[in-house]
Amino acid sequence: MLLFLKAYFWDDWSVYFSKSDSEIRENLRLAGMSPTRAFVELNLLGNRPELFRVCTIAFFFFSGWFLFHILSTVEILSAAQIRLITILFLILPINSARVSMNVFNYSFSFFLFFLAWYLLATKRSRVIRLLAIAIFIISFNTVALVAFFAVPSLHFLYLKLRVSDPKKWSSYFSSAWLALLAPVYWLVDRQVNPPEGASLAMYTPQKLGVFRGLLLLGACGVLIFWLWKSHVKDLSERNRYAIIVAGLTITAFGAFPYIVGGHLVDISDWMTAFVPRLSDWDSRHQLLLGLGFAVTITGVAGALDSKFKRQSVFVIFGLCVIWNMTYMHSYYLDSLKQDQVIEAFRNADELRSSRIIMVNDLTDRFKARGRNIRPYEWEGMMAKAFGDNSRLAISGSMWVECSDPLIPDTLLTITATNGRLEATLTRDIGIVISVEKIQPCK
Repeated sequence: MLLFLKAYFWDDWSVYFSKSDSEIRENLRLAGMSPTRAFVELNLLGNRPELFRVCTIAFFFFSGWFLFHILSTVEILSAAQIRLITILFLILPINSARVSMNVFNYSFSFFLFFLAWYLLATKRSRVIRLLAIAIFIISFNTVALVAFFAVPSLHFLYLKLRVSDPKKWSSYFSSAWLALLAPVYWLVDRQVNPPEGASLAMYTPQKLGVFRGLLLLGACGVLIFWLWKSHVKDLSERNRYAIIVAGLTITAFGAFPYIVGGHLVDISDWMTAFVPRLSDWDSRHQLLLGLGFAVTITGVAGALDSKFKRQSVFVIFGLCVIWNMTYMHSYYLDSLKQDQVIEAFRNADELRSSRIIMVNDLTDRFKARGRNIRPYEWEGMMAKAFGDNSRLAISGSMWVECSDPLIPDTLLTITATNGRLEATLTRDIGIVISVEKIQPCK
């Protein structure tokens, strides 16, 4: 990510590049975001992509540090298992969409959530715990964390019941009050910061999605009941089963808000986000899956008491690193392509007089994660090249529907002479553009 700090991807062009600070604030308000997001992104980070990305790197690292200390409060986990879960949490190849400025709010909320959980789990001061609740509330600016709050709430109950001679009803009562924080926040926030337009549909639960989500949580409930009623006498084996069930349950809570919204519907939705040349920006739906995956893998592995198990873990680490490098490499090439396309636009005098441009992009091998480049991204690149917003873009080659209000006057074809390996070694995509004036409806 350090190699493309200043790049714009996806909605970054329409949300951050092409709008003034006041327009960005209004867009975030219409999306139902609290003012804290605009304050952080505009006032603290100055709408600068390089600061967004440096902070993103730091946020995920420190989230892992907080998790390490949170896990240290769970008695059934050994020191080796705590380290394994933490490392997997940090390096699992998920949520590569974090490179987009538009997803920065997810990263910031994620960091705040684990900071608040760390304070709640490791500090006993009432003042600190009230601070933790306040930080949780700010983190709920990413709505998915409202549902995932069930996990730290259950952990808080576990910590209450773990003490010698606990007052059970008091423990259940205080944990229930904590758990109510999430639904109360969601209901109040909907009244104070209601999303509008497309955002309203995005953040409104779907009936079928709610059914699917509850079905998944119900399956985890069955596993928990089975574990409770099971008669496994070997304590280490019982703990191993408990870790696996906990991992699956945490995964279910992490997936629940996305399933409710119509995502992660079937196995293909879960798998394509791991394919290097697929996913577009949908890997952002993996934001809350890392912890559950890490705990489940650790539970399945059990005690690393054999050479085979230890070697298997090292293989998993290596695959995760290679996978992540593959993702970041694709974004790096994508950023090189954008820079060279903008420079080619700047040197194409015939484009200056164009107003509606049909873009025929033949450089799919340089599109990160197999993503689509939206028309507003091309428009942003042209605005950066020419210093004005007078041009519109449409995607295609030569097929034009003449009843469409946007009839192109120019066909822009983009090709590249170099392959991915050569482009990596030389930092040169070899972008070539051709500009042809057209009158498709005459």
